[in-house]
Amino acid sequence: MQLLCFDLDNTLVYSTKVHLLAFQKAFEKNKLQKKSKEQILKYFSLESAQMIKKLYPHLKKKEILKVTKDHDTYVLKQTAKYIKVIPGAKKTLKKLKKNYEIAILSNCKHKEILSILKHAKIERSIFDKIIGNDEVKHPKPAPDEIIKAKQLLKLNDGYMIGDSIYDIRAGKKAKVKTIAVCTGSHTKTELQKEKPSAILKSIKELENFLKKEAPCE
Repeated sequence: MQLLCFDLDNTLVYSTKVHLLAFQKAFEKNKLQKKSKEQILKYFSLESAQMIKKLYPHLKKKEILKVTKDHDTYVLKQTAKYIKVIPGAKKTLKKLKKNYEIAILSNCKHKEILSILKHAKIERSIFDKIIGNDEVKHPKPAPDEIIKAKQLLKLNDGYMIGDSIYDIRAGKKAKVKTIAVCTGSHTKTELQKEKPSAILKSIKELENFLKKEAPCE
């Protein structure tokens, strides 16, 4: 059996509004200079602390952690309600579950992942493993999350599926095949530069792609 590692944000659910509002509220609370939507989206797929460091290079580690914590709190208590499931995601996951081990690997913390799944009404039981950025030493684009999933599920062969260049980079470092989906902030051209194994319009196309790639007997 093979392992399918899924990113969460903008791969299975549309979550730009969720995090964008949470970051803006956190920046305001900490009296930081306002950042535009475009400035935030430039680093959107990075782990929160990494993104904040890019936007505010002068902040100390303690200050970055405070902003990160505020962002996480706003997601859990206020903005997760804006989650929208990407069309076809639920149906695709349920079908793939029959023939694959499935994991969520996200640069969100574990609690955030569970909250987002709850608001999206995606059953937790679909996933064999859920790994957040607070459960590894180095989040994506490092391969730690994928390596941990492979170790826990005792599988070596698999795919990393995500909407960002960081998902593709993590997959390559972990020596799995990579599939990019064009439902996030990175353009098809940006994704092509990373040379993934395949680029799909959305998660909806994944089942048919995998049937052609490796037909299940």
